[in-house]
Amino acid sequence: MSSLDVSETNVPGIIKKLKSGEWLAPQFQRDFVWSTAATIALINSIIDAKPIGMVTLWEQEEASQLSLEHISIPDWSAEAGKTMPKFFGDPAQKPGRYYALLDGRQRSTALALAFGGLRATSGGYRTAGRYYLDVTATDDSERVKYIVEKDVQRKNLHKLNVSISQGLFPLEVLDPDKIFETWMNFLQHLRDPGFYSEGQLPPEAELERRNKVLQTAFNGIINTKIAVYTVPRNYSLADICEIFETLNTTGTKVSTVDLIHSWLYSDTAGLAGGPILLRDKIDELGELDGAVGWSSTRDRPELIAQFVAASHVALDNKPEPRQLTGGRATRITSVKSQDLLAIPVAMWQRIFDSDAIFASFIGDFQEATAGGHFAMKHCPYPASASIYIALRWYLEFDKPKNLKWKKIHLDNLFRAFFWRNVFDTRYDQGFLTQIGTDIREIKEFLAKTNLSGPIEAWKAAANAWLDDYVGAVDPNSILDVVSDGSQAGALRRGSLLLLYARASKDIVDPKLDISLASEGLTLHHIFPKDWCANNINSDQRHVLDSDISKVDWVNSAANLIPMHRSSNNEWRKKLPSQFLREKVIGYADRADLFQRYFINRECFEALMKGAAGLAEFWEIRKVSIGSEIQRLTIV
Repeated sequence: MSSLDVSETNVPGIIKKLKSGEWLAPQFQRDFVWSTAATIALINSIIDAKPIGMVTLWEQEEASQLSLEHISIPDWSAEAGKTMPKFFGDPAQKPGRYYALLDGRQRSTALALAFGGLRATSGGYRTAGRYYLDVTATDDSERVKYIVEKDVQRKNLHKLNVSISQGLFPLEVLDPDKIFETWMNFLQHLRDPGFYSEGQLPPEAELERRNKVLQTAFNGIINTKIAVYTVPRNYSLADICEIFETLNTTGTKVSTVDLIHSWLYSDTAGLAGGPILLRDKIDELGELDGAVGWSSTRDRPELIAQFVAASHVALDNKPEPRQLTGGRATRITSVKSQDLLAIPVAMWQRIFDSDAIFASFIGDFQEATAGGHFAMKHCPYPASASIYIALRWYLEFDKPKNLKWKKIHLDNLFRAFFWRNVFDTRYDQGFLTQIGTDIREIKEFLAKTNLSGPIEAWKAAANAWLDDYVGAVDPNSILDVVSDGSQAGALRRGSLLLLYARASKDIVDPKLDISLASEGLTLHHIFPKDWCANNINSDQRHVLDSDISKVDWVNSAANLIPMHRSSNNEWRKKLPSQFLREKVIGYADRADLFQRYFINRECFEALMKGAAGLAEFWEIRKVSIGSEIQRLTIV
């Protein structure tokens, strides 16, 4: 067989090859699975001119054995009425000479999203947004911002003068041949008063700092090289399958938890009780009351390490951090990977020696924020739980004698902080650093405020502090999220969280347990999806058709209720009024459960009107859920 050809290219070169179809993806490869955080990490590596891996290609000819296509992302097609691939470039375009991407599809797609303008048009997908260079950021880890398209349009950030006035420079360049021209213009716009509010330029020192950020980013984009390994066309498909399998086997990423597990085992192997097996401890913790659904090696095991690092941050008296490299002293200030690696053995021992207490703090976090238990996967910004857990650990094990605040103060303050944080989307980027800061700020506020007077006076002071530190939440913005199922990410989870937390008994058969510990819990569409789809051209079209209503009522929190799977299967094809009458279920029969799930008598009466009460039901229930969330944002 012929030898491999090794070459290199840069970011604009990759974008050009992907868009023109010179590089095509085999259809058997998996869809794009990278998170926004992973894409941001790649962009930061490019800006810093760090290695970003390699791409392996297979040279093709017209009689190719592979089904090839332009790289793509999933997007909703109104014309087809279902999810379809959105291609980068013209999917019908394929030059005379082209190559199959054997390895590097994920990385290539991320580059197309960040620098090529590829994005989903439907807000229900995590790829429906844009990436910006934030020259106002003073922490390099926060200089890349991902902003969902809905917010881009709402804030007019698609207009260059608006985005630049806020220090945001779009990374996408639709024509890769014009990237040099685009960035040279950016450098000029930076000092142009016409791109700033009221023509007011930032101070000269700040302009110079921003200029350096721009220069660094541009140099990284132009100069960062990616190695390209090209397999000649005379390789057989069998040879290629073997190469592809090997690439996937050897490309497994080592996680931070894997590294912690390794050194923790090594450092504790000589202990009388045996070494600390981190993975086993994480799974054992997940079986304790409070930590069910939160502690597992199968799903975000780093979360427990973040909780432990946060607890270390909160302590006044703490064990010395583990030294990482060259004997250099380390200070744990956040829940970033480096801080997790610096957690000392003594801290891990304290946590696992008091694992039942630690697990109870995780459960108390759920109760404090939502009044019930919910799983980590349902929580917006689950890492934010580390703030509450850390301060509870401090209160339990490191409390000074003169400390006056108690659990009740933390519960009230943190609950309002949590919900404001969710609907302000503060943690969409940069939260790993922010968590450490928030722990210190909340701790300081609790220590300094006057707790000797009436509780109402303290609550007023707490609300004023939160207004200044996080910001108040517009009640209308909460209602918008509750009524729109196309919302994604933390906002989507925030709109549904109370439904999961309040789940206790099934509304159809109250004997059925649908609490967190059960296996039957699901969120059921009150007006079933099939019924809504079949009646989209009815008199209720103004709310059923999202193109008309501009929101997705059908999949919104206003149309969902916790229910057992067996009941869901019975109800799912029937109009709710018909189903409830067949089951002889009246409001008085289940008043406590209906109210628990945000259906008051007025709401129930609208529900029983059948199709005619659809819009009224959704509107009443939207207000019911939204009002409760708004209440939770106030101490």
